[in-house]
Amino acid sequence: MPKVSERYIEKKKEEIRDAAFRVFQRKPLYEMTMLDVITEAGLSRGGIYKYYDNVDQVIVAMVNQVTTQNELVQKIDQILAKTRCSKNAIEELLVFLGKYIQAHVNTVGKIQFELTVMVANHPEKSASIVENLTEQVAGQYLLQCLFQQILQGIETGEFEPIVPLEEIVAYVGTYIDGLLHKVVLIRCYQAGTGEVDEEKSMKLLGRTVLYMLGVEEKKAK
Repeated sequence: MPKVSERYIEKKKEEIRDAAFRVFQRKPLYEMTMLDVITEAGLSRGGIYKYYDNVDQVIVAMVNQVTTQNELVQKIDQILAKTRCSKNAIEELLVFLGKYIQAHVNTVGKIQFELTVMVANHPEKSASIVENLTEQVAGQYLLQCLFQQILQGIETGEFEPIVPLEEIVAYVGTYIDGLLHKVVLIRCYQAGTGEVDEEKSMKLLGRTVLYMLGVEEKKAK
């Protein structure tokens, strides 16, 4: 048998990932089956298993393809490289996150929401899915950079917290999760009420965090 080239294998994998994304646009991730992907990709039942062992692997590959294109980590590094103090870095990172959520709510936002539902109902999938997602790593990297800036500001005397650091960390995580949850429900599922401006919401979070860090806002004259 002729040897199959790496380029051919990657092309087939990309076709499968693209097919999985089209399925995702019609039905939730937690309802996606291997048969759905096989039918959408136009492959035989045996053909798809040459490239992916199960639907979980397909989902991980599809999600990583979508999120890698956004170059989240590189953009975070660019923000940090141009900011001169921890205060500005915190503000810039949170505004960037607000814009990112706004721009990608129908893809990355919806994916994260549905993966949360999937893992909540099937915790055994956490190791095979969540831990292999590049978006998960990138999201953790952003929060890590944010908290590093907080610690750096405290060490240099830029910040003098009036709230315990662990409470600030918990507040930030809860706020972001809640915002993402609400935005996805409204934009992707037409559930819930009201409208959300992600950029303004994250600016408000930044002001609140800085207040808790002891930074007083300058009053307009």
